Amino acid sequence: MMYKIPSSKMVKIEMKIYLIGVGGVGGFYGGLLAESGADITLVGRGASFEKIKEKGIILNCADGIHHIYPVKIIDNVAEITDPDLIILAVKSYDLENVSQNLVAVVKPETIVITIQNGLDNDRTVSRYLSNSQVLPGLVLVAAAKTGANEITQRGTQRKLVFGSRDGEITPKMLEVESVLRRAGIDAHVSKSIDQELWKKFLFVLSFASATVAQMGPIGEALSNPQGLKVYKDVLREAIRVGKSEGVEFETDIFEATLKGALDFDPQTKSSLLVDIQNHRRTEVEALHGVLVRLAQKHGLPVPMTREIYRKIVE
Repeated sequence: MMYKIPSSKMVKIEMKIYLIGVGGVGGFYGGLLAESGADITLVGRGASFEKIKEKGIILNCADGIHHIYPVKIIDNVAEITDPDLIILAVKSYDLENVSQNLVAVVKPETIVITIQNGLDNDRTVSRYLSNSQVLPGLVLVAAAKTGANEITQRGTQRKLVFGSRDGEITPKMLEVESVLRRAGIDAHVSKSIDQELWKKFLFVLSFASATVAQMGPIGEALSNPQGLKVYKDVLREAIRVGKSEGVEFETDIFEATLKGALDFDPQTKSSLLVDIQNHRRTEVEALHGVLVRLAQKHGLPVPMTREIYRKIVE
């Protein structure tokens, strides 16, 4: 089924939003926001910028094909004006450069949400945007770019969690949550974002490790005894390090995380593996690199994580 959302029928929501990084995740959430009538402008480049500007965005979802047109898009951060909300959907290794460019356009009241893999992306951004409210966030969605303006989603999960490190929830955060929910995003402001980040980190790190070890999708990795061992070993190592960092996990965190991977679409590859197979720069430092460094800090052995790390960087 094809859905085309005419701009004349969109419900306008008063919040000026910019989303930077039109990859699989950024394009998917950006498309949903544009479809809902939110005042959102994407920031992209290259072929994606040209195609989205000309043809809009196509989202291939479980409930059909959504063709969203027109979609506002710019190709330069310097063109951002009076932002209420900026969602950073670039890769973790691009955050410093993007943050430097944002210094001239953010306002003190601007909320900036980071949604990269990893544990401390907001702290990287805050070094440059100390006068704005930078909030750590995370997403759980299987969305991949399958064309310059086309995103394909596996499954139906559309989660986005964000919050302040100090646990405070402000009216503006709740307003952001509401705008995201109106777009069909399962958004939630968390009072315990550190714990949420760690739970996502456990899932992504072990998932990525197993798929890289297998050089195949998660279904193949977990049905292979060696791939399953990699997954379990990395997960146990990450839980130990997290506990040493003061994170209070649920007693069944190991079983729940593994079940989440077993229940995932078996044909899904980690973004880390996709980047490796396409000879692109990876986020290994934000994943395995972080755990190795935290393990060193606490004097903990993480042999399987180190093995996968070496496999990727050497």
